[in-house]
Amino acid sequence: MTRIHEIRLTELDAVRLERTVMEVLKTSAVEPQGAAEPQGAAELEALLDNAAIVPSASIGPGVVTMNSTVVLEARPSGERTTLTLVYPKDADPDQSRVSVLSPVGRALLGAHVGDLIGVLVPGHGERELMVAELAYQPEANGRFDL
Repeated sequence: MTRIHEIRLTELDAVRLERTVMEVLKTSAVEPQGAAEPQGAAELEALLDNAAIVPSASIGPGVVTMNSTVVLEARPSGERTTLTLVYPKDADPDQSRVSVLSPVGRALLGAHVGDLIGVLVPGHGERELMVAELAYQPEANGRFDL
């Protein structure tokens, strides 16, 4: 996936995501699981290393942050899907809550409304998705604690 914008993360998201990465990597060293979650954690760690960390109050309202609800539009079909970007412990596919460790979750983190993201979706192959709308962003709604 190529990024057009610099990845900007809130301070709170960065701290929590670093903690999540460390927990997953530590757990996977002790209890080997499927390869997907530790690989996702390593890829997320690389993303965090290159991100600009900003105060929560200064993140733009069109930037996908943790606990944001995003409307994605598949290209070229135009099919729309609404997802909420969450921490792994809160992931629930039946509730459209996607983990930040998943390929789609990592691609969404720090994306902007209007961005096209290419992502390998398990069971669907390579997909091109546009961030069509940010239906909810905690920071834009004064929620700096989520």
